[in-house]
Amino acid sequence: MSLNKFRKRMGIILLSSFFIITAHKNFAQQKEQVLHNLNVLLVNTVMEDLFTPPIASRIYVYPNIAFYECIRLDDPSLPTLSGKLNGLKTLPAAPENKKVDRFISASIAFTYVAQALVGTEYKIENWRTAFVDSVYSNTDSSIVMQSAKYGKAVADSIIAWTKRDNYLKSRGLIRYVITNKAGDWQPTPLDYAQGLEPHWNTIRPLTLNSPSQFSPKEKLVYSKSKNSLFYKTMMDCYNIGKNLDTARKATALYWDDNPNVSKNIGHLNYFIHKISPGGHWVMIAQQACAQKNIPVTKSAQVYALTTIAIFDAFISCWDEKYKTNLIRPITIINRIVDRNWVPYIQTPPFPEFTSGHSVTSNAAATILTTLLGDNFVFTDRTEIPFGNSTRTFNSFYEASLESSTSRVYGGIHYPETARISVQQGKAIGKNVLQILYPAAAIK
Repeated sequence: MSLNKFRKRMGIILLSSFFIITAHKNFAQQKEQVLHNLNVLLVNTVMEDLFTPPIASRIYVYPNIAFYECIRLDDPSLPTLSGKLNGLKTLPAAPENKKVDRFISASIAFTYVAQALVGTEYKIENWRTAFVDSVYSNTDSSIVMQSAKYGKAVADSIIAWTKRDNYLKSRGLIRYVITNKAGDWQPTPLDYAQGLEPHWNTIRPLTLNSPSQFSPKEKLVYSKSKNSLFYKTMMDCYNIGKNLDTARKATALYWDDNPNVSKNIGHLNYFIHKISPGGHWVMIAQQACAQKNIPVTKSAQVYALTTIAIFDAFISCWDEKYKTNLIRPITIINRIVDRNWVPYIQTPPFPEFTSGHSVTSNAAATILTTLLGDNFVFTDRTEIPFGNSTRTFNSFYEASLESSTSRVYGGIHYPETARISVQQGKAIGKNVLQILYPAAAIK
């Protein structure tokens, strides 16, 4: 078996051949392309390191904040995020008496912050080494040195800030304890894994005043009564799953974005590693900015605000999941409707309400729609490495709605959950804009 075939079978599939220009030779390319390359490198590294979706959102956001805070000074219309994001105080200022290239500083800051968060640090370090070597070849050495020094100072401040977000403390909290009350979440096949990140609501959010700030007023309450909303939406999920056509199956697979899918072939058990939901939207932001040749300063704002929205969306959604602790479709349908029914895609290991895909996708789409415009037609190529074709959307909201609906087609969410989750995600996105970029906030 060839190496490429082996990688595809085992799920080690990279996005770089589709999206990234190799970093080891020449950086004499547009500045915005370097920023896009950095984000693709980060998405690839997160995917290879097997981080869970909530943790991945943390890794995506901090490097992009660092890049933005360095580069924004090249555009007077872009406001600072310090003093607006929870816990982020004043960042180091560039030296007034020495010339600094803010793009070089931003790139350096991104890499140091990213390196502090990922597992395979050498990928980021190798990129930075090649970048510095390249800019030395066509930039005054004193400018490169001062720019790199300033970028490192910003990175150090951001890294110190990350260490106060409660992530490290949350690693030592107790594992999720399964409860047996009717309607409570239970581990699901294939792996019957323990609840994933049950304490993610202890992570410091960036713009939320509390993890429950956007807890939906509408709740989906468990009931076995055939007249209840829960029973009706459960049966809708069951019937949709039994009657999937080719198009709906393709949609479910396209937005699956499960970083760690279990596969069993006889006695062989292996995992397919894919992009996370947050990573998919980072790639959509990348493609949208590249499509319209958005300048590096504006692209940096798009990445920063989009990843902030995704990060806060995961905190808000996970807070809701473990407070409501709602049973998954496969569990309740097998129990009281059809013991042989299985969802089309694998059920992830955490409670059902609300939907992570719906909340994060709609939070991201709200940012992108505001910053880049409604009716923004784009073709998403993110899924090509995973065996799916491209998809063209007429707007970011059209894509986020399809992402939400895909979880119903996949049989892992109830239709009512998807509907409610859309509104939760949009509210989080609007909050990010109102706090960080009120001039463009949706009214």
